[in-house]
Amino acid sequence: MNKAELIVAVSEAYGSSKKDAERFIDILFYEIQQCLSRGEEVKISGFGAFQVKSRKARTGRSPIGSHEKIEIPATKTIGFKASKNLKQSVK
Repeated sequence: MNKAELIVAVSEAYGSSKKDAERFIDILFYEIQQCLSRGEEVKISGFGAFQVKSRKARTGRSPIGSHEKIEIPATKTIGFKASKNLKQSVK
């Protein structure tokens, strides 16, 4: 499912216009993004939790050519942990 299909599904489920459903989804995504950018965890009961994770700097190998050692800088990434309910619904 992509964003356009999600908008249609939400608008049909709640009998709202596609424009209202799109506004709702955009606001939801924006708020999640803002919380994560502040380093906060976002927990959605019955669905899961998003959190910012830090990756340490490390040494890797160049995948191209000589495979020489390269330094990979520290970075932040987003992690998601599914709730028990979500995991059970996928089984």
